[in-house]
Amino acid sequence: MQRIPEEKIDEIRSQVDIVDVVGNYVQLKKQGRNYTGLCPFHGEKTPSFSVSPEKQIFHCFGCGKGGNVFSFLMQIDGLSFVESVKKVADLAHIPLDVAISQGDSAPGNKPDSQESKMIEIHQLASKLYHYLLMETEEGQEALQYLLDRGMSEQELDHFEIGFAPAHASTVTTFLKKREVDLALAVESGLLTERDDGEVVDRFRNRIMFPIKNDRGQLVGFSGRLFNQEDGPKYLNSPETPIFNKRNILYHFSDARQEIRKKEEILLLEGYMDVISSVSATFSNGVASMGTSLTEEHVQMIRRVTNRAIICYDGDRAGIEASFKAGTMLAEQHRLEVFVLQLPNGKDPDDFIRSEGAEKFAEIYTHQRLTWTAFKLQFFKRNRNLQNETDKIAYLGEALAEIGKLDQAVERELYLKQLGSEFDLSMEALKQQLQQTVIVKPKPHDYGGPPPEGYGEYPSYEGDGGPVYEQFSFAQPSGVPSAGLTSEKRLLKYMLEDRDAFIQIRNLLEEHQTDFYHDNYKALYTHLIGFYASGNDANPLALMDQLKDDMARNLVSELEMMTVNTDVSIEEYQDYVQSLTKSSIERDIKEKEQALLTATQQGDIPAALELARTITTMRATMKNTPN
Repeated sequence: MQRIPEEKIDEIRSQVDIVDVVGNYVQLKKQGRNYTGLCPFHGEKTPSFSVSPEKQIFHCFGCGKGGNVFSFLMQIDGLSFVESVKKVADLAHIPLDVAISQGDSAPGNKPDSQESKMIEIHQLASKLYHYLLMETEEGQEALQYLLDRGMSEQELDHFEIGFAPAHASTVTTFLKKREVDLALAVESGLLTERDDGEVVDRFRNRIMFPIKNDRGQLVGFSGRLFNQEDGPKYLNSPETPIFNKRNILYHFSDARQEIRKKEEILLLEGYMDVISSVSATFSNGVASMGTSLTEEHVQMIRRVTNRAIICYDGDRAGIEASFKAGTMLAEQHRLEVFVLQLPNGKDPDDFIRSEGAEKFAEIYTHQRLTWTAFKLQFFKRNRNLQNETDKIAYLGEALAEIGKLDQAVERELYLKQLGSEFDLSMEALKQQLQQTVIVKPKPHDYGGPPPEGYGEYPSYEGDGGPVYEQFSFAQPSGVPSAGLTSEKRLLKYMLEDRDAFIQIRNLLEEHQTDFYHDNYKALYTHLIGFYASGNDANPLALMDQLKDDMARNLVSELEMMTVNTDVSIEEYQDYVQSLTKSSIERDIKEKEQALLTATQQGDIPAALELARTITTMRATMKNTPN
């Protein structure tokens, strides 16, 4: 086995723009020279996550995580270094024409996991299922069923749809011949074990839809009945180490780029709805795995967009599911939500197949309902508006919803609609609206300013009153701000210039001083080894060699700093002298504390000696240039 050569790693890294890679996971917006977005590694409401196309690094100023394109994939996808290199190589269409040992290729690697082997097993099965559907007589009935539903062979190929025969051991025999661990295949959910210990296929006589996770890895299947009524219409893979319905949206990994482009996601109910929407050029469509939208789904969505278009089935269950999903997205997570209601209660698949893509595009673009408009329609359900009691109850619900709107123009619009529908004056509606809406107390109504160390205003209201968001502004403990600034700037220059490293190292040795903060001292040590190995200045390559996440985060933070590039050795000397001065100040504080203790204990000789030492140190510090 060979290691991946450093030059190959450099080539792969240089051929991919980190903005494109990170953009698959985070909704990024251009801001000056960098791109910003909500950090995918911690919950936040205000973007503090930054990506630099110039430096090819990312850094979150909130949680401190940072690195290059490889470390981003390692952290967000849980990959080893080699796996991240492979993924970036695939994106850049660069062949890795060397044999790779996962245990020996780079720091921080781990051997092939059981999960990765499960994924490989699913990939083998998917190829078999697709072949059986498209190329065999046994799959002919299932193929014809799909073609009769309006699907094309191109769609079947694109979505890798397959067929599982009725036999109990089609896949089992196939995997045996390839010496696949059947016990692992059972654990992965592809096979199942009978009471008598016999291992057989889980999916039989079903049309097979491969399911990928948000990283594009094939982790499960959904099998659909097509010529019988015996059994559930859809049979999904069971919960396994690689498959959890709460974390999976069908077509999400393939839709991500289109979602970013359109700046909105199309939420659908079924696999066929997604396939039809893609055929209608709406490739931003995804579907949950036969479950309601989950918190995990919402977090996936929030990474790439803040606008959702809900287009569920038009039946009673679909309308109620739309209300439930919209409530979660709009009211709990503050996304912008619209709802599509297709005519005659049709589902998207039926509508697109019967009415055509253009008609669907017309509704999608021009007939979408705002979340408020949908809710006003939803509240009318099961109410007899000819009945005065139902009418008054509905108006109360409607006004409560309108009162939640921030924009006066929106409130006016919906009030006019209510007035026209029920023949009510605007004056009466506005008066009732004022009585309906509860005015939120201002910050001073809570009895004074927020607790020390917390935000100025409550971030939301809890059951027991205001809940404040805590912000951390702490600098490294015990480091004066001037000394901290000097440490950062010196390390920044040393990272980006080998000659600067040599000059600064000589000055540190000459002044017999060092970095104070442990993280900075550790990075300095790494730099000594990095340059001693003959490397030129290359922060991205250094990141690949750092096993410590904290050190990598520090490099990304320093790389995001803007400093004067035209620096003289005199400026380096000023920063080093600042470190010296900060060191003396810390020593003086320690001696002053010892002096206080000695005085309290009545140790006069020790107190006098400490006083003389402090006087000498202060004189030394006074003579140290600022």
